[in-house]
Amino acid sequence: PDPRLLLGIQAALFALGALPVYHLALRRLKSQFAARCLALVYLFYPVAQTGVLLDIHGDTLAMPLLLFALEALDRRAWRSYTLFIILALSCKFYVALPIAIMGPLIWWQYNTRRAALLTTGTALGYGALAFLVIRPLFTTVSTSEVHQGMNYITFYFGQIQEVLATWDWRLANALVVFGPVFLLAWRGWYWLLPGIPIALAALVSTVGGSAGYGSHHYGLVVPFIIMAVIEGIQQLQQPTQTHSSRRPRRNWRGDLGLTCGIVLIFNLVLIDTPLSPTFWMELPGKGLDQTRFGITSRDRMKDRFLDEEVPPAASLAVSLFLAPNLVDRETLYIVRYGTRQGERNFAKRLPYVEYVLADALFDFRTIVPGKGVDGTINSEVPEIAQVLQHPDFSLVKARDGLLLFQRNTPPTQVLEQHIETYQSTEISPQVRFGDTIDLMSAQIISLDGQRFRATFEWQITGTAPLNNQYVAVSRINGLKDARIVHLPTYALYPTVQWQPGEIIRETFEVELPADLTPGEYTWQVGWYDTTHSEAYATDERSRMDGSREVVVGTITVR
Repeated sequence: PDPRLLLGIQAALFALGALPVYHLALRRLKSQFAARCLALVYLFYPVAQTGVLLDIHGDTLAMPLLLFALEALDRRAWRSYTLFIILALSCKFYVALPIAIMGPLIWWQYNTRRAALLTTGTALGYGALAFLVIRPLFTTVSTSEVHQGMNYITFYFGQIQEVLATWDWRLANALVVFGPVFLLAWRGWYWLLPGIPIALAALVSTVGGSAGYGSHHYGLVVPFIIMAVIEGIQQLQQPTQTHSSRRPRRNWRGDLGLTCGIVLIFNLVLIDTPLSPTFWMELPGKGLDQTRFGITSRDRMKDRFLDEEVPPAASLAVSLFLAPNLVDRETLYIVRYGTRQGERNFAKRLPYVEYVLADALFDFRTIVPGKGVDGTINSEVPEIAQVLQHPDFSLVKARDGLLLFQRNTPPTQVLEQHIETYQSTEISPQVRFGDTIDLMSAQIISLDGQRFRATFEWQITGTAPLNNQYVAVSRINGLKDARIVHLPTYALYPTVQWQPGEIIRETFEVELPADLTPGEYTWQVGWYDTTHSEAYATDERSRMDGSREVVVGTITVR
């Protein structure tokens, strides 16, 4: 019921991977110094830690399991080796690829033909069974198109133009993957071969930042990087014959110490943990910034909203970063998956759910190296528009952008949302927001209890449609974490579709928190640029140029 347990297990399993690294290095290199250094290299390796930090993935789970398998292989402990190979294969179907390539290496390095053939045969057999038989058997009408047939391959590797256009960024990420240990690993280059196909596949992928060093896919490369380093040190330990003496080729201790230092520098500069100075600087998308590891008052509001408003067992489509809080149910979909067919897939899933929980002020965004800010508050607006217009669903609860829609709702529970347009030259503007939008009129009436109906009429000021999409957000003065998103003009008829000369009338109902202290409150409204990276906060940073928040009325709460 709590996915944090899975994250804890994954982190603990990753840490346990230091044990086979230590024992393997100690056995092969006959040096406690080398064994301790190699364990530290593993624990602090940049693309190993990013896998642990990036949710839970089969690649990250397989990383320490492969290290246990390699250590058992070095001891010729075939039962243990078989167990860890099977466990690693079970993590993800393409783990079969590096394990299949291990076969020839086992034959070459350990001179065990039978183990080599069984390793490669088992990996190829399981990989084919998983991809060609098991996946199709579990494909249903609700399965994403990405996971149907061979679409998986074309989805991840179908944009060669993007790869060519970003080759320098991808090369930089390859340096992060292999560069920290290159001083030693190149000597044991053949142990890198099982991981190279996985690394190359990630580097040429064009979906969801998979090529970035923060991708979990590179976790499968780490065990073979460690093996290459061990092999490189072992070669340096072997003395070279000269005419006068036998002496080590180089000072391997110095090279290993330097490698440890390089790994730590890469880690401190690139990995977002408390060891990094940038963690404490609250930079956008880093460390204690509210969009990374920081906890905001809105985060706490979300927890209360989920506890109070979302039925515990109902089938649900839910906003991406709320889903981990709601997993303990039979049917759970995401409102918007990161696919090119997002809106179409959402429509296919609606028949299977009783509720939809979306976030109109989607407050996750991160900094993607080489690409800038990824994620805006618009992330789920297309799906919100779909469900607002769906005949079977109605909005029943809303709080600070969180929107709960229910199927077949009794009319008394519905929060109505309407939009209409008409032509008029007789209305004079009351307020102008920048030089972009005029407020023609505003009316707020009390319905019953904490319910109110708001009607706003707007008009663009120029003679051409707007280029940017804006969102109107109302606030009740003194009420925290309860912003009111004007859904009709945000999702049903967005500002980029407005035409010069027309009056846009939006009407929507809101229900204020039941524990709101009785009294009089002012209602104020502002317009915000949804393309701004900080628009989720709807403050002066993203406010429409030249505009301000305006008080449009007073409401009485009894």
